[in-house]
Amino acid sequence: MKLEHSEKSAGQQAGNQGPIAKRRKLIQTGVAGAPLLLTLKSLPALAADCKQPSGFSASGNLSKNGTNACANRVNGITYWQTFATNNPTDADLDRPFNEIFSSSDTTTMRQLLGSGTLIQKQIIAAWRSARPPVSTALFTADQVVQMWNLGVVGGAYPVGAGVTWNATQVGQYLTYVLFP
Repeated sequence: MKLEHSEKSAGQQAGNQGPIAKRRKLIQTGVAGAPLLLTLKSLPALAADCKQPSGFSASGNLSKNGTNACANRVNGITYWQTFATNNPTDADLDRPFNEIFSSSDTTTMRQLLGSGTLIQKQIIAAWRSARPPVSTALFTADQVVQMWNLGVVGGAYPVGAGVTWNATQVGQYLTYVLFP
């Protein structure tokens, strides 16, 4: 009886060698290719280190490049506060906020850099960074105005592919691209 059982087992194994051999060959091929795969360098998913509004929301990739959000960040609130102190005659910063943005606030942008809300300070820093002689390639001054008018005030700044931002999302984007 044991002999008969052994013969059946041997027969079953012989019949299964086709799939087993195929699996072994597949595994061996995969293992042989592993060193090649391990030598490939991981590259960023995006071609740029900093995202324009459409890429910021569409990709969902909010990861940071090392410790920085992006390599080519825009001058932020602190920069423009210092600039305002050191350049008391900058005509752009002496303009009333409501002259540029949809708002009833007649406070100058210089004053708002010190006492405004976070989103006001961010929008002023982004707008001023997009103006000559600084000018960023991330967005234009008109786009910043639209971020405020349509996104912060209107709640629906269009960034592409049917996606719109509200005030919170505009603020998140500006936090991402502005230097602290």
